Amino acid sequence: MIQKIIHNLSTNNKAAIVFFYDLLAVVASFYIAFELRLNKIYLNSELFADISSKLLIVIPVQMLSFYIMGLYRGIWRFSSTPDLLRIIKAVTIAIPSSFLMLFLFQSLSGFPRSIFFIQWALLIISIGGGRFAYRLYRDMVLETSNSIGNRTNRTLIIGAGYAAQILIRDIKNDISSDIRIIGLLDDDLEKRKKILHGFKVLGSIADIAQIAKKEEVTNIIIAIPRASKEQLQRIVSYCKGTNLKVRSIPTFTDILSGKVQISKLRKVTPSDLLGRDQVDLDVQSMSHMLSNKTIIVTGAGGSIGSELCNQIAKFKPKKLICFDISEYNLYELGFALGKYSEFTAFEYIVGDVRDRLKVENIFDLLRPNIVFHAAAYKHVPMMERNPFEAIKVNVVGTQIVASMADKYNLDRFVLVSTDKAVNPTNVMGTTKRIAEMVCQLIQRDSKTQFSIVRFGNVLGSSGSVIPRFQKQIEKGGPVTVTHPDIIRYFMSIPEAAQLVIQAGALGRGGEIFVLDMGEPVKIVDLAKQMITLAGLKLGEDVEIEFTGLRPGEKLFEELLSDKEETLPTAHSRVRVAKVRAAINNLNTLIVGLLDESDPSCIRTKLKNIVPEYEIPEELKDNNVLSFSQNKMN
Repeated sequence: MIQKIIHNLSTNNKAAIVFFYDLLAVVASFYIAFELRLNKIYLNSELFADISSKLLIVIPVQMLSFYIMGLYRGIWRFSSTPDLLRIIKAVTIAIPSSFLMLFLFQSLSGFPRSIFFIQWALLIISIGGGRFAYRLYRDMVLETSNSIGNRTNRTLIIGAGYAAQILIRDIKNDISSDIRIIGLLDDDLEKRKKILHGFKVLGSIADIAQIAKKEEVTNIIIAIPRASKEQLQRIVSYCKGTNLKVRSIPTFTDILSGKVQISKLRKVTPSDLLGRDQVDLDVQSMSHMLSNKTIIVTGAGGSIGSELCNQIAKFKPKKLICFDISEYNLYELGFALGKYSEFTAFEYIVGDVRDRLKVENIFDLLRPNIVFHAAAYKHVPMMERNPFEAIKVNVVGTQIVASMADKYNLDRFVLVSTDKAVNPTNVMGTTKRIAEMVCQLIQRDSKTQFSIVRFGNVLGSSGSVIPRFQKQIEKGGPVTVTHPDIIRYFMSIPEAAQLVIQAGALGRGGEIFVLDMGEPVKIVDLAKQMITLAGLKLGEDVEIEFTGLRPGEKLFEELLSDKEETLPTAHSRVRVAKVRAAINNLNTLIVGLLDESDPSCIRTKLKNIVPEYEIPEELKDNNVLSFSQNKMN
């Protein structure tokens, strides 16, 4: 009851209570000092009146000293050694100050000087003791509240370091929290059986399953802000088959930047498990390329396009033109980019990269300096079903935008390509390889610097497996994986966008840049980890179902073909691919593609342009594909 009353008091009310407590301490300590010095329990009326007159000076001087020394800026429930030192300093200043003022304004004849030494000790005891008594009371109450009432989520904390002790404090101080701490786990043998804020280190991280079963634990909180992906993968692997929900504290970067409080727990995501080291960027070269320039991003409303806009806006371009066929995506993008409007002008244009007149009007009226061309169809099975649309957007759309960049003498054109353009086995990858060739061909006679950037899958992008897995898990499964051995490369959307910009800044014209995608990930392992993170058991709560490779789909993707070589660049995660030159009659062959409507003939003509394109056997003679709904997902 008392705890709730104190919790509901406003900050001003709490400060007033502290102030009056200290005021009473000053008065009481001054009187008691006299009683102790004179060895009298009761003071006569004449002496009492004399002491009271001196208090008229002592009170304002000492209270002002306390205020100046910051005694009312501290938080009682977090009182610690620094607070005690501050109290000692404040009292040490307050006592001589009050003695001096009494000496100046009142006669001190017959006044025992030792009174001030006695009051110095009494004030430290009363002011410091009051604060620490409250701290002790809070800890006792919160200790009790951690194990009773509505704290039903029995929780193990992984890690028994500095972050864990702050987390425990925050959980104990949050009276609305439902987290009931059972204990901690840490691999440091020196911490074994030790107690942190009243909670024992019960064992090592490898003991998660055993201790969780014994203590009926329902939640795991990872209190290791700098945990590597290997550490997180290990922790998650120990949680398999336990029905434990796994959460983590924020990273130290987020905590220090003030974005979140340490008690604001978050779910461990696939991004954490697949995470890579922070990207080191050549910010100076990127700033030189983007600052005070007019830039257009096509496909601006998509996953990569919107992140490109976000990253570009940080460099304060003169104008950022966001071009996309979806008015809703542009509407949402406008809200996200609003924070940059102070120093950058934005244009949100609904349109289609296949509309030559529209694209030319934009270039003619707004005169951009740089193009980031991210508009494309990317869904492999959908483009196998609609090959002509893939050609119109991925090939012709690129041809139109690139030709306008050349016609209006832009500084740079950056094409966002894909690893599926290497030794393609599907229409999407083949059309993206032709788009690369289009840029290479135009580069031959152009003053504009054309650069192409290839990378693999990005975490959380529209159409990627992770959002699909999340939806399937939420529905109770099954989680559909095409093949038990299928692997993919992954990077985060911000990392991909940053490296695209970085590669654009490195470009001198005609290069195909390949991004370092790290180690490939087995998709079935990713699905298992996501099921574990959701606190579910594979085989009991959720099943994994293998649906078979879809037409045009590879078991693994390549970033370079066997005939290609790479050269290093100034950036360790960006390399340049040495590729086959674009053929001279490319434009004629593209026109021939547009004259064709038969899917089988389209694939044959695509192979004439990209000889390394391997047409799947089941599609060589098929004019109409018949996909089941399951395969289309």
